[in-house]
Amino acid sequence: MRIDSRKPKTAALSAALTVALLAGAGATDAHAATLSDTVGSTPSETTLVQPVDYRGDGYGSMQEWNASMEAKRDSLEMRAQIIMNMYGDYATDDERAVLQGCIDGAGSLLTMGEVDAKPTELDELRAALEDAKCEALEAAAEAEAAEAAQASYYNAGYTPPYASAASYANGSGLTRSAGVNNYNGRRETYYSSNVLYHYRTGEWTQDSEGFWRDSDGYYVVAAGDMAQGSTFTGSKGDCKVYDSGCAAGTTDYYTGW
Repeated sequence: MRIDSRKPKTAALSAALTVALLAGAGATDAHAATLSDTVGSTPSETTLVQPVDYRGDGYGSMQEWNASMEAKRDSLEMRAQIIMNMYGDYATDDERAVLQGCIDGAGSLLTMGEVDAKPTELDELRAALEDAKCEALEAAAEAEAAEAAQASYYNAGYTPPYASAASYANGSGLTRSAGVNNYNGRRETYYSSNVLYHYRTGEWTQDSEGFWRDSDGYYVVAAGDMAQGSTFTGSKGDCKVYDSGCAAGTTDYYTGW
């Protein structure tokens, strides 16, 4: 059987010629380098992708660009999963679809511009879902207070006029049963370590009510409008900010509920 040895040489010459023509036409070195890896390959060996101008993105090599892209995609997937875990019950179908798309489809984002734009989109979505969560908890607290007021009326024949507001400004502050409390101009809610496990949780302990406290006795909270490490007084006592992501004016206590 006669073997035609000209085909590999022809393919190699074609690849080199294509790269040379692109370079002569003004293509960047990054484009030419990317195409030189793909031109001449059969469809089964490689998939033709859009060339990457890694230098235009501020990277010194394709290896650096790929490492950064992989890290950003992983971070995006993790952030979307955290938001889904915390707020999935309060999201609409469209909002859940956006989050699921980031969880399942981060790998389909091909440019740094696409990847870098997603965190802002997720932050805006998280803020909207935080509001939805607070509204849902407030509605549940109002319904619970109304039921308690009605039960008190039937049991004692009289209900104090302020009973319906007990869950919002009670003497014991935020509680598990109320879910929402208003204190000193801030709306207080909670998020659970059973849903979102903070990486420093091992340093903290739970008190008798299930609130996480740091080694100095501060309540561990999230507050998007305060600096990390800042302290202030909440309905439960002295608080320290260890997390963010809440809407402005909201304090999220870290609990084990």
